[in-house]
Amino acid sequence: MDDLRKTKNAGKFALAPGKDIYGELTLAGPETLLYLYDRHEFETRAAPHQYITGVLQDLTKVSLIDCVTTLIPGHGGRAGEEYYFADVFPHFVIYGDSFLAPGEQTITKLHFVVDDATTLFYDFDAFGILLNPRPFIDQIAIANGNAVGRTIETGPTPQILYFTGKKQIFSADTLIGRVSASHNPMPVTFGGPDGVGLKNTIFLTIEFPSPVVFDQSIRYLTILLRFLEIFAGRPQNLVAINLTVQSAQQTPVTLDVYWSMQPKRERRPGAERPHPSDILLDAVRQPDDFCRVLASWLDRDDSWRDARGRFSNCFAKENSYDVDRLIGAANMFDILPSSAVPLDVPISKELEEAGKTSRKAFRALPRTPERDSVLGAFGRVGKPNLKHKVRHRAEHILKVVGNRFPELITVTDEAVNCRNFYVHGGEASFDYGAHFDVVTFFTQTLEFVFAASDLVEAGWDVKAWCNTSTTMSHPFARYRVNYKNEFQELKALLP
Repeated sequence: MDDLRKTKNAGKFALAPGKDIYGELTLAGPETLLYLYDRHEFETRAAPHQYITGVLQDLTKVSLIDCVTTLIPGHGGRAGEEYYFADVFPHFVIYGDSFLAPGEQTITKLHFVVDDATTLFYDFDAFGILLNPRPFIDQIAIANGNAVGRTIETGPTPQILYFTGKKQIFSADTLIGRVSASHNPMPVTFGGPDGVGLKNTIFLTIEFPSPVVFDQSIRYLTILLRFLEIFAGRPQNLVAINLTVQSAQQTPVTLDVYWSMQPKRERRPGAERPHPSDILLDAVRQPDDFCRVLASWLDRDDSWRDARGRFSNCFAKENSYDVDRLIGAANMFDILPSSAVPLDVPISKELEEAGKTSRKAFRALPRTPERDSVLGAFGRVGKPNLKHKVRHRAEHILKVVGNRFPELITVTDEAVNCRNFYVHGGEASFDYGAHFDVVTFFTQTLEFVFAASDLVEAGWDVKAWCNTSTTMSHPFARYRVNYKNEFQELKALLP
């Protein structure tokens, strides 16, 4: 994969049937560029669905998907001769031994690597060095010697490095297909006087129940990234993506994917690498529990996607907190599906009757913004407001581990009060600017309640997690440990 990056890869590119022109493709993240040039005028935007194919000089076939012409085709000349040129930005470049048409349902598997994979799936015993190799080295040397047709001598201080051979870490049948993680060790060296070694890569794979189009495969990848970031405690960087594709000859073909604008974790001061002991659920030692939570979480993604997307945007800021993050963390509860929040809020008979009388009086008034606003407020009586929604989500946690988060409802109510102040104005419970560390606590509370209640509903054992020791490398672990002190600071500020 790396051989195409940061270099100019020359080739011929098809803008239309029978119209091949020369170009240079450079893969460089947001600065990825296809520079096209020809002696005759051409049009890049005529390519169907912003899709361009090409063949590089080394015969690698490339498919450029979601292309945007960043430089309108121009022209130059010298000594009376002219040439034409254009710059094209492809959002995706797929390359290998065949083309990929974005609208065709040919993708059977998607494989990807994230940078925290060895922490998320900390399978410590999969690789090792034999502590007492002497009783086994002669048998191994004889077997290898017979295979290569010569005698291999052994000595008094042998070493044996091994991989257990258990490649699969977990495999879960889910709504989007079979999701799995596996070890993929490759020899660094094959032996000789320079030594021998293995380099392991943990791949995650989605095996689709039936072939899908390219956009769908990327959408499923994005969903899984959001799941993994919650367990790791930070956004995940993509190290590699490749596809298994059905070819015309029905032989599977593997293609590499370069995502020019892929999700990327920003380098932020104070951010730390997660520790394996702080991962919310151990997929290596509890694969059945992990698979159950993953499958259940994915089952609800269609209805939860917008709210989870808002959470992901907030969570990506890691240790950076501001008012906008607080507002976003509160607003994600407002876009939860109706199945995730209370349907009705009990009201007294007297309040119901007063509402009917008042609505009748206001409807008789001339229509004005003020009159409509009051009628809108009457219409919301008995319907859950933001505080009710956050309380409802918090109850999923409190009914299991309420003793670990005393008076959590007080905190969530004050978090919403703070959000309302920054959105609507009015009276603040205390000077938020002077005590912004408490505002940060509000944001952490809203994010924890949102994600933890989601996982609890999916089958996550929050009680077991609360009883697990921590290095506090995960933001939820820090929240759990610091909660009582943070709450006491808040309580001292309240009237």
